[in-house]
Amino acid sequence: MKYPEFTLYDYIFSASYLILFSLLAIVIYMKNKEDENYSYFLPHFFWKIAMGFAMAYVYIYNYGGGDTTAYWQGANTLNNLFYESPANYLKELFTTPVKGYTPYYYNSSTGIPPIWIYDEPNSWFVCKLSSIFSFFSFHSYLTLNLFYSVITSIVSWKFFLFLNSFLNIKTRHIAIAVLFIPTVGFWCTGIMKDSVTYSSLLVVVMGLFKILHRQYSFRSIAATLTGLLFIYLTRSFILLPIAVPFFIIIIFRLNHDKPLISRILTRISGILIALSSIVFFMSNGSLFGEFSSDNLTETANTIYLDFQNNAGYTGKRYDLGISEVNSTTMVTVIPAAILTTIYRPFIWEADNALMLINGLESSIFLLLSFTILRRRRIAFLPKNNAQTRDFIIFCLLFVLILAYFVGLTSGLFGVLSRLKAPVLPFFLLIIFSRLNKTNEHVNSVHPK
Repeated sequence: MKYPEFTLYDYIFSASYLILFSLLAIVIYMKNKEDENYSYFLPHFFWKIAMGFAMAYVYIYNYGGGDTTAYWQGANTLNNLFYESPANYLKELFTTPVKGYTPYYYNSSTGIPPIWIYDEPNSWFVCKLSSIFSFFSFHSYLTLNLFYSVITSIVSWKFFLFLNSFLNIKTRHIAIAVLFIPTVGFWCTGIMKDSVTYSSLLVVVMGLFKILHRQYSFRSIAATLTGLLFIYLTRSFILLPIAVPFFIIIIFRLNHDKPLISRILTRISGILIALSSIVFFMSNGSLFGEFSSDNLTETANTIYLDFQNNAGYTGKRYDLGISEVNSTTMVTVIPAAILTTIYRPFIWEADNALMLINGLESSIFLLLSFTILRRRRIAFLPKNNAQTRDFIIFCLLFVLILAYFVGLTSGLFGVLSRLKAPVLPFFLLIIFSRLNKTNEHVNSVHPK
């Protein structure tokens, strides 16, 4: 079943909640308006609302439904199940569905969950999570979408405040990277798996750096563990580009003030741990979902050829100049895969409005990259601030690892634009850290 259009019911409930959330946002701004950082608060809040509505509009009227409406339908089915049998509802929340089997307690009164979503545990988890908020949205798609927009805006804002207190980068540059990237706003705001994954990523990164620099609390540890769980349950392959950089940073920090031999041995150990993590990833496919299997090469080749040749996947394709993915091409294609993720589609590759926006965005990234490369005698990593240095090391490794896997396996520009979204803020932070090389003071405002 597809969701055909926005109904009067949608508009009434979503407009009522929007007025309420807007008034609360204005109150928060008025209480903090003396803080210069809050000049970005209301623009970011309404930007997220607009991006969430834009995503919903495109999916409803351009695609006639899709993932986002299936998540909404699954959430409504779970709500109906709760009213019919709270015990079965709780059972669904805490068990993994069996592919090809629909439990007996789904019937004409509860509705049947979208089978293609129910058969994928990571997608069904989004329905489970959405069902909690759906109790307050009264089965309105736009209202549930609005809830997601507000929640993701809160997470992004908290991340912005944290980075502004933590990094030696200008506030306006952090705001651009974290709050206002169009691709991130469109794909990581509404009722989408990407929204859950991206918000969880921000929570985890924020929490891990607080722990690393001893700024943590019980609440931040709990939030970090929850974020890790959500990533594992939605797009578990992202755990690898999170884990490897943190392993390396921790090992590098252990003996940074020790003699040269100790530092060398420690850093070799860090690299070995990182390599071990990759080996573990490649040999434990059942843990890492859609981007892994017992044979990563075989999976990558299957995905790549499927997107290249299957007419069922609509949208413009790209290729990396290879006929198949094997152990050799997985190495030789590394630069092309990374550059594709960050800089494509190019403007001339666009064949619709969304791709044109992505192309303009990629052109800006390319221009900023050339600006940095043209500078002479510039140290890559900041030397005057350990916190910023650690974070930029994380950003660099995270971007390289995730961009490689995304570029290698996406195949379609539409898929690429979704999966690349978590890469973009961290890439921009690397760029802006170079533009801020003369800035000597860390921002003093601490996250609330």
